[in-house]
Amino acid sequence: MGIEVKEVEYGVQGRCIRMSNHFIDVVVSIDYGPRIVRIGFLDGPNLLYWDEERRNVFANKELKAYYGPQTAYHAYGGHRVCLVPDRMPQSYYPDNDPVIYGLLNGGVRFTPPRQKGNDVQLSFEVMMGTDASDVMIVHKMKNCSHESKRVSLCGSTMMAPGGVVIIPQNMSNEEKHQPNRNFSLWPYSSFRDERLSLGDKYIMAQQAPSNRNLKFGVNDLQGWAGYSNRGCTLVKRFVHAPGQPYPDFGSSLETYICDDYAELRTLSPLFTVEAGEGIRHVENIALFRSPDLQMGLPESTVNDYVNHLGI
Repeated sequence: MGIEVKEVEYGVQGRCIRMSNHFIDVVVSIDYGPRIVRIGFLDGPNLLYWDEERRNVFANKELKAYYGPQTAYHAYGGHRVCLVPDRMPQSYYPDNDPVIYGLLNGGVRFTPPRQKGNDVQLSFEVMMGTDASDVMIVHKMKNCSHESKRVSLCGSTMMAPGGVVIIPQNMSNEEKHQPNRNFSLWPYSSFRDERLSLGDKYIMAQQAPSNRNLKFGVNDLQGWAGYSNRGCTLVKRFVHAPGQPYPDFGSSLETYICDDYAELRTLSPLFTVEAGEGIRHVENIALFRSPDLQMGLPESTVNDYVNHLGI
């Protein structure tokens, strides 16, 4: 068996494209989005969050004034491509229309309609090897307007509840007289959040209900972050470009935690995209079978856990 690609009906997610190899499968919606609605081992659970009850729907006055009175943004869940910095209403485009897909050598390209009002075309490609438990996702943006846009591309992955986020601290000792770590905190978040742990080697965060949401960003020089849950660890890898400007006070990796899910976002540098031009942002998503990581462990134990994964 090589790579299998076929169109399927996937429950409440509707028409989807399912990609699979010897180890994993990936399911991508084409009735809306696109969203990667499932990623997991063939015999394992879905590691992504899905909003079965449509709890995360936004339809405020700004959205309706900008996109039309009948529009609403559905977070849906799963993995998507978006633009950063976040702005209301531009960042909450109601991508509820069917998606065009095209077969590639070793993958599939997913292209939604051009965003009306925002004058951008977003898309992503999912590339899969025959004998690997990882996929490469190529996020793309084209500026369809007549003016330049200053933006960053973001790969946003909403993870199933109950897991633990792990992010490496920057440990370079090349220049001891200059800071090497940024930590951006959103206004509704607290450094005293009990779900957050700031260690010398790792930042960890527990997805669990709370009376407030948590969002933070870091300059992730090592270019990876993980989420441990359901007997697996999902690791997102990307390239942090030293010396390049990043949004949100220099963040290349962001985490958002609410009652329903944990979100891991990898960001490209900020680009000035001229009219008719485009940018792309690549990340790798890899799956590892592993015991579930727990909060409160000694950092030496966490370090052994990471080394066992081979990150």
